[in-house]
Amino acid sequence: MHAALYRQESGVNGARPPACNGRDIRWWQDIPSPIRPLVVAPVSFDVLQDYEIAADRTQGYDGRHEPCYCAFRYVLTQLRSDDDEVFYEAPVYAEMLTSWRLLDQRWLVCRTTVHNFDRGECQTSLSLSDTMPR
Repeated sequence: MHAALYRQESGVNGARPPACNGRDIRWWQDIPSPIRPLVVAPVSFDVLQDYEIAADRTQGYDGRHEPCYCAFRYVLTQLRSDDDEVFYEAPVYAEMLTSWRLLDQRWLVCRTTVHNFDRGECQTSLSLSDTMPR
């Protein structure tokens, strides 16, 4: 089921898509400054987007084509109406999970959730993991 949720941006006949050069991917943006020197920098990226909901996944690879960066983002919406005649989708929940492989092979994981868009309430946490988040 999960395989059907994503489409590859440049895939042809099931072949691996060409990797992005990463110019538009700000993979370093959420890394705390003191930790930046400890992170393995990606040199190529795969970008997958969901075609039904606002969601995407980006995976970065080092020079040996091993994963060293991973980001998942999605936004859940709800139908709303101001006058019971015109309906629109409004965001109600969002989650972003970004992870970077450190030089010691552990993963630094940053998880941000937005529970209330009307109030702009979000929560961010950092943790370490022995494996890349899936």
